[in-house]
Amino acid sequence: MRVRRSVTRRGSNDGFAMVATLMVVLVLGVLATVALTAHFGSTPTTTGPSLPPAQTTTVPSNPGSAARTAAVSACEADFALVTSAVANYRALNGVDPPTGRAWATSTSHGGPFLQSWPSDAQYFSLSWNGASLSVVPTKGMASHGSFGVRSPASGCFAA
Repeated sequence: MRVRRSVTRRGSNDGFAMVATLMVVLVLGVLATVALTAHFGSTPTTTGPSLPPAQTTTVPSNPGSAARTAAVSACEADFALVTSAVANYRALNGVDPPTGRAWATSTSHGGPFLQSWPSDAQYFSLSWNGASLSVVPTKGMASHGSFGVRSPASGCFAA
């Protein structure tokens, strides 16, 4: 009796597996390229001289008004910062802080509540009288207990 053995060609299967692997790598590379281009955008390729990127700037009609607007925003932020420090002092100690600024930066009574007392000498200063916070502008009317109002301009808005 003869036993017939099946003979397979191993070489042809190896070739097919290699081609299939190369196709998978190629497809993954294309997908990665598409994904990265979609996420990061493509870099422009030019053959001419390199031009700087377009810049857009808004120039205020009156540079003084931009500085004033910045000072008002800084004043409002500083007022909120000191108001928060007063509330923290009151919560920890059960009473309002004493008159002046020393309580805010002192290490006593649970402090310091601020690293430094905020002010902008050119436009405004903040003062604490033991009961309310005041914004004293360099020009115009002070406001007591608030950062001021636009009309009539007081506090931060009079800076």
